[in-house]
Amino acid sequence: MRRRFFLWAFWLFLLIGVAWARACVFRPGTHHPGSYFNRGRNAAWIGVEWAREPHPAQAIAALAHDLRRRQIRYVFVYTSYLRPDGTFNPTFAHLADFVSQLRRAYPLLHIQAWIGLPLEYVDLSDAATREKIVRFCVNVVRTTGVDGIHLDPEPVPTDEENVLLLLDELREALGAQGALSIAARRIWPIWPDGPWPLVGRFAWRARYYREVARRVDQIAVMTYDSALPWAFLYRYWVRFQVIEISRAVEGTGAALFFGVPTSEERTWTHHPEAENLRSGLAGVVDGLNDAAARPAAVAGVAIYPYWETDEKEWRIYEELWLGKGDP
Repeated sequence: MRRRFFLWAFWLFLLIGVAWARACVFRPGTHHPGSYFNRGRNAAWIGVEWAREPHPAQAIAALAHDLRRRQIRYVFVYTSYLRPDGTFNPTFAHLADFVSQLRRAYPLLHIQAWIGLPLEYVDLSDAATREKIVRFCVNVVRTTGVDGIHLDPEPVPTDEENVLLLLDELREALGAQGALSIAARRIWPIWPDGPWPLVGRFAWRARYYREVARRVDQIAVMTYDSALPWAFLYRYWVRFQVIEISRAVEGTGAALFFGVPTSEERTWTHHPEAENLRSGLAGVVDGLNDAAARPAAVAGVAIYPYWETDEKEWRIYEELWLGKGDP
């Protein structure tokens, strides 16, 4: 309890400081609804069960129908992760069949294999480890028919050169055969390129965002797990993330997605009553309306996780982002 109190106090102090230091953030340049910014190119993280287990054609067709009507054009299918013993978890035996059927049902859908890299034990400074990851990813693209690779390395401190090395090597190996995307961390919202002490352990600097963006086709920002205890604070936090990250990646060519949470899991970093679809989407829309943001750099939002999103949450998504129903 004591730890949580000090953590909440820290975030409250931080948000107040951000609001004071960036007073212009509270003067939006426009007042457009989410539907104004929606381009019908949204994304979602979907579960490993689609790659691991066989599914009847009707289930895959139903998934395709739901993705299409929700204007989701990109899916990150959880495929595997690198285990402590140096092998990849064999949880994708049915990925090729799933991709084939899903593509027939929804030809415009872009499907990427989501690959986890737990950096607590995965040493990216080791060239052999990076080579193993690259070889595995290329093989997945070639043998399953996915459109590309969605890397999820965590945790990544700012200025981590080995992640950039891996992205360079993977980009070269994939060539024109597959797209490359990455799940990315939060940005420091106050003067994001300033020499802040300790900040780099849990937030990226703007210049590091630019370096990552130059190496990938897409970035999906994990705006959740902020540890914020109240929805209004989380909404402001997402707003600042949209402003600063869109500015950081502008002109790099990378498509930017902002992840919005629907998870009901309660942890010390995630409070569902604070971090949820409504507060997350409201923050995205607030950020895009700000005069300092760069909406052209933002492709859409990404739902995390798709498998926990219920009908009530989909109605919120349709209302706030797709513009269906009353605003």
